[in-house]
Amino acid sequence: MKLTICFLLVCAAALGWATDQSPESEGDILKPSTVGGISEIGLEILLTRLNTIDHKLMILEELKSELQQHREQMESSKASLEKTTTAATTTTTTTTPESTTITRQSKITTTAKLPTTALITTFKSCKDAPANVSGVYSITINNERAPFNVYCEMEEFEGGWIVVQHRFNGSVDFYRNWTEYRDGFGELNGEFWLGLEQIHQLTAARKHELVIEMKDFEGNYGYARYFEFEIGSERKKYDLTVDSYWGTAGDAMTLYNNREKFSTKDRDSDGNRIRHFAVEYEGAWWYGYGGGLSNLNGRYQNVTDRNSMTWHFFKDDFRGMSFTRMMIREL
Repeated sequence: MKLTICFLLVCAAALGWATDQSPESEGDILKPSTVGGISEIGLEILLTRLNTIDHKLMILEELKSELQQHREQMESSKASLEKTTTAATTTTTTTTPESTTITRQSKITTTAKLPTTALITTFKSCKDAPANVSGVYSITINNERAPFNVYCEMEEFEGGWIVVQHRFNGSVDFYRNWTEYRDGFGELNGEFWLGLEQIHQLTAARKHELVIEMKDFEGNYGYARYFEFEIGSERKKYDLTVDSYWGTAGDAMTLYNNREKFSTKDRDSDGNRIRHFAVEYEGAWWYGYGGGLSNLNGRYQNVTDRNSMTWHFFKDDFRGMSFTRMMIREL
């Protein structure tokens, strides 16, 4: 269109120039020539505007081309996403607990068959897990931390408990170092310690209560329940906060272990410069300056001794226990 207009203007200019060649008097003032009633200045302005219009048309064509490319990329991405979603759905519906590996942050292994819900659902806590179905589930503390597996006790004490310690046959050695107690050890379907760091993250994020079950080698059973339970960070040496006791086993923690730091055989935090209770009692616990009257991570043995897995107020002695289980639940 621009070329046509330019051609017509040039022809008009040529015609006007040929017809207007009559000489003028030397005294006349030169006037701007006109072409078909259009001055040279007007013609220049018109041509400038045509150039501007032409430039804008070129930009529009480029934008149209880019828009088409983006549309094609979006269609391609949509098709790829639909294929990925379909493949993921197929994998989820065909995967079995035996063939699936679940990544854990601690050293605890999970060789037991897991409930199907642990593979496809992550819960906020064991209180959200299916009622009356105890087993291994995946839970998450918050959106900033990766989910991890825990054993949920869903039948005893109204259910919803996370088991943090379980001992019943002595198959796992609990006389271990700081790193192992921090990260956890054992198997969730057997004897294990969940890990101080995991317990800290759980109790720091939300309020929890604690229940401790125990049974001696004669079959006597008791429990200690605390409606306030929390442990600090590693920087604070996982110091213990425990209060508000209720139960049948006696309170062997509030007076003797509350506010104490955790000690292991390679990390003496009991505050006693002369004695190292984790080594002396062959365990790991919140011993404190005087050692305390409980040692649930002591030796698994059927003897009456301070280094046994013991709870003094259960029978007013230091007899070894055949079974202990520590569980926490979100309030």
